[in-house]
Amino acid sequence: MSVCIARSAAFLPAAQAAAAQRHARRQRLAVAVSASGGFGSSKKPAGGSGSKKQPKLARYLETDAPTTAAGSAADDGWVEMPGVDAESSFLSKPIKAIILPTGRAVCLYKVNDTIYASDANSTAYKYPLADASLLSVKGKPAVEVALDGTVYDLATGKVLSWCPKNTLARKVLGGLKDRAEPVDLPVYPVQVQGSKVFVKFI
Repeated sequence: MSVCIARSAAFLPAAQAAAAQRHARRQRLAVAVSASGGFGSSKKPAGGSGSKKQPKLARYLETDAPTTAAGSAADDGWVEMPGVDAESSFLSKPIKAIILPTGRAVCLYKVNDTIYASDANSTAYKYPLADASLLSVKGKPAVEVALDGTVYDLATGKVLSWCPKNTLARKVLGGLKDRAEPVDLPVYPVQVQGSKVFVKFI
């Protein structure tokens, strides 16, 4: 009996110490979260070294839109296309594919003096539009997918021709999409300021 009492007496301080450590950890976590303004905030905890990594969402929000001067297009949610010059980037090829820091892939198309933007892949077979051909359909700019021949209106993204069976390979691909509803291509507004190109993802 005395052995059991001695063992429980020895165990009691160890259990209290473990509980105190858990409580201290919870308090440190609560202080860090409240000081940073919540998860996803880019603020650093007060008095902290700032060496801890920020949540992924905060890092993406900071790198997605480049820092620009006040009154520029980026103030309204426009994103500057990195490494794109409105004049020189389209001299060798009128279509330019870009991968943004967030991982989003975009295609820019220059037709005459107008730049259009869309998702980088087609909607039928997710084929890269960087290899597409620019067309004029009833006087409007359009893009034709090299693989399946689908044609999209560049201004609206509407499907003008869905998987036409005009070659041997396209007969097979078109047959696979016979019962599929045509899916429009997501397109986005573009602004040009000087040589910089901005796209608004809506």
